Amino acid sequence: MKVLITRPKQKAKYFSDLLEKNGFEPLILPTLELSFKNVEVSLDGYDWIVFTSPRGIEGLFRNLTDSQKKQIKDKKIGVIGVETAKEFKKIFNFEPDLVPNSFTAENLLEALKKVVKPDEKILIPTTPATRDVLVKNLNADLLFVYTSGEPEDIYEKLNDLKELLKDTGSENLMLTFTSGLTAKNFFKHADNELMDLFKKCTIVSIGPITKENVDKFGFDSIMPEKTYTIDGMMDLILDLKK
Repeated sequence: MKVLITRPKQKAKYFSDLLEKNGFEPLILPTLELSFKNVEVSLDGYDWIVFTSPRGIEGLFRNLTDSQKKQIKDKKIGVIGVETAKEFKKIFNFEPDLVPNSFTAENLLEALKKVVKPDEKILIPTTPATRDVLVKNLNADLLFVYTSGEPEDIYEKLNDLKELLKDTGSENLMLTFTSGLTAKNFFKHADNELMDLFKKCTIVSIGPITKENVDKFGFDSIMPEKTYTIDGMMDLILDLKK
């Protein structure tokens, strides 16, 4: 069984290695291209720093001075889920203060509302493509530390995928999506013939927001029951294999 990974190329290796280890053939077709930005950072005046993806952590870290890296330890840290928490600890060497039980922006918002004081201010290092759930409902500022663009060769690679599906059959391919933006960029470049071929594919979304975006294109994707992570997707894919 072939499994298509639509994550950015820099972030596809872990998923690809997991799939190979479990007997699947990974195909990597990135629908996002990450580019980290050089920005001026001021941490003064912020009580919390909140991350909605591992890329926000890396993007912020790249722009911090040595003294600011030490200053991070004086801030309260919130993250959207366990993968982001792992990335934060890996880079900054201490645990975040808040990780919601369910890994969506809505659940992160509810968790923050319970602990953030009215006079506390939040900094959110992120991308311009981020959802506005947090910034609309909290005393928060966005800091754009990376961008998520479309690869120039996405249309060409989709044509190659179409030819592959014609030769091998759609039933032998599973599509995976780890964000709403990966799904949007993927399907908007697919022509009608390719969309028809996708109807016979199993489609796996990482969580409810991604599923909502995938299903807008006329599909009924499946997602992990509780753990909205790459590992959760892998467990689900293994269950489907049985």
